[in-house]
Amino acid sequence: MRVMICGKVVVFALCLTSMVSRAADISERDAVLQNYPADVREKLAAGIDAAGTNRTQILKALASVSGRDRSAMQFLVLNMPKRDLRGLTSDFLLDNVRLSRKARETCSWGAKLPDEIYFNNVLPYASLNERRDNWRADFYKRFAPLVAKCTSPGEAALILNREVFRLFNVHYHATKRRKPDQSPYESIKLGFASCTGLSILLVDACRSVGVPARIAGTPMWTTRRGNHTWVEVWSGGSWHFIGAAESSRLDDGWFIADAAAADPSKPLHWIYASSFKKTALHFPLIWDLSIDYVPAENVTEFYRGFGKKAKVGGTDAEQKAMNAAEKKISRSGADGK
Repeated sequence: MRVMICGKVVVFALCLTSMVSRAADISERDAVLQNYPADVREKLAAGIDAAGTNRTQILKALASVSGRDRSAMQFLVLNMPKRDLRGLTSDFLLDNVRLSRKARETCSWGAKLPDEIYFNNVLPYASLNERRDNWRADFYKRFAPLVAKCTSPGEAALILNREVFRLFNVHYHATKRRKPDQSPYESIKLGFASCTGLSILLVDACRSVGVPARIAGTPMWTTRRGNHTWVEVWSGGSWHFIGAAESSRLDDGWFIADAAAADPSKPLHWIYASSFKKTALHFPLIWDLSIDYVPAENVTEFYRGFGKKAKVGGTDAEQKAMNAAEKKISRSGADGK
């Protein structure tokens, strides 16, 4: 009887301790959230709770910012997938917010960027499901000098597309890359990447210096030759496309004719653009269709309309086109000629 009573006392004490600890956690969370707009506190609280054992890191990130950085951190936490809520440190998030603001403040077009474009296409630390690399400080140091004299995001993106792959010695290869969704440093270490890996690397290089960029692509061409991924950059008030390690100018690429043939009645043949902000649509990742946490926009009609207006010759072989483009970039050197 004494053992049973003692056991009940221990269980009660443990439950009481857990309740007190939980109450303290909620109190700390609510105190931090008082610094954020009332209409988002409930959603931020849900994000903190979804972080599980990583909740202290998310709380620290939210508590350690002020001013415009607070709005940026709010955007990230409201839209982060659960894997990031449970895995990213406060230092990673704080560095990302601080360095993205620095890029915006130092580029000539930064003051003119709408907040919604900046938050969704410069601030984010990832595009798809790739490994979360801490690339921002390194890339800013490398690439800010290259685009210091640029007057538009589009001009900067073209320079980066010419220089990034040469500097890192990263090339397209359909089989020598280890996986389609490589992170920047995975591609740099290996020296090869898929069209998706090249696009992820270019998007991150762009974002590091304040150029709004996102992934675009299709899970399957209507010709059923396979999928393809490229990059979109925001410049002059609208989105423009560019093939990573391919294009020498905006809104040009071997894939224009294929994209123009996209079938708006079949999601498998749509053209998607990635988003960090949550949307009603997810980006179908052909290498793992079970992943549904990458938001997207349907931009099929833009490419259908663009292709009808453009003079395009197209190509019958994606592999040959990309290899030819990669060889051209490799031979071009610093001046791209």
